[in-house]
Amino acid sequence: MRWEPKKRNTHGFTLVELLVVIAIIGILIGMLLPAVQQVREAARRINCGNNLRQISLALLSYENGHKEFPPGHIVNPEWPFIQFELEPPPGGLDLASEPDPRLAQPNRGRFWSWMLRVAPFMEMDGVYNEVDFKESPWWQFREDGTPINGISVTGYVCPSETRGMAVWTAPNGNEAAITSYLGVSGRDSYKETGGQDGIIYCNSSTRIAEIRDGTSNTLMVGERTPSENLRYGWQWAGAGDNNLGETDVVLGVHERIAVPRGADPNNSETDFFRPGVNDDPSNLHRFHHWSFHPGGGMWALADGSVHFYSHSIDRGNNGSNGFEPTLLEKLATRNGGEVVKPVQQ
Repeated sequence: MRWEPKKRNTHGFTLVELLVVIAIIGILIGMLLPAVQQVREAARRINCGNNLRQISLALLSYENGHKEFPPGHIVNPEWPFIQFELEPPPGGLDLASEPDPRLAQPNRGRFWSWMLRVAPFMEMDGVYNEVDFKESPWWQFREDGTPINGISVTGYVCPSETRGMAVWTAPNGNEAAITSYLGVSGRDSYKETGGQDGIIYCNSSTRIAEIRDGTSNTLMVGERTPSENLRYGWQWAGAGDNNLGETDVVLGVHERIAVPRGADPNNSETDFFRPGVNDDPSNLHRFHHWSFHPGGGMWALADGSVHFYSHSIDRGNNGSNGFEPTLLEKLATRNGGEVVKPVQQ
């Protein structure tokens, strides 16, 4: 009798079994991806806080050396196209080349932002030293032909910014690098409304001794994602709305919305700290602080500390419109006399 090996069942997975395995793998990946995204966002938020911490330390170093915080930017209040109340520019006016004070360039450079002025305290001397503060910021170039205003620095851009270090480009080739961080001008950017009551605004020269609400209770810089068309939110220089730097280099926590030139800003509604969207064809989200961080944004205070505040710290009905000021409004003023409890979010 001849011996024969026992036959084994050698067929593989059925189609149904394979589909079940694929479905299980898909479910596991679907459960894992949100966790991975949360970890990545947490890391980006930490890096964003580090950016703001470096910026706040640079601002404090500037104040220590110059005995005042830098202005949001500088303009001559006598210019015919400036139709709102402003303080005289720090350092006076430069009348050497222009006898007409309405046309004179302010000393220390018009429209150059506070971010440029603190650049030497952030190891950015290379950019700062390229600038001629007696000239207009829009047409200055480095020796290699690179537009100075188009040089992008990572420390001025939130790591969660979906467009990365994008640069706005004009039809004539001029450029401007975007920023995620704007100086807090107070409740809003208009003196007529009682605004310009923060630390950094147009023609400001705030001293640390003038922050009578306490440096740990006063906002200095907040997040605001650049507009969809990249025309609002620039690093080195920006005229902003109405040439006050509003929405470009500074922003109030309850900023006045689209005030026509020469109009009374008291008649304009305010916006507030709330979520925004990048898909914003009218660029209306430029009038309020917001970020790509879920649930809120990062803020730097005048004591150098950095905090994440959720949107619950603010609301639409606010002191700017005659209601009790919100906690964020109270934190925005340097000398409002409000009692603010410590905020830990």
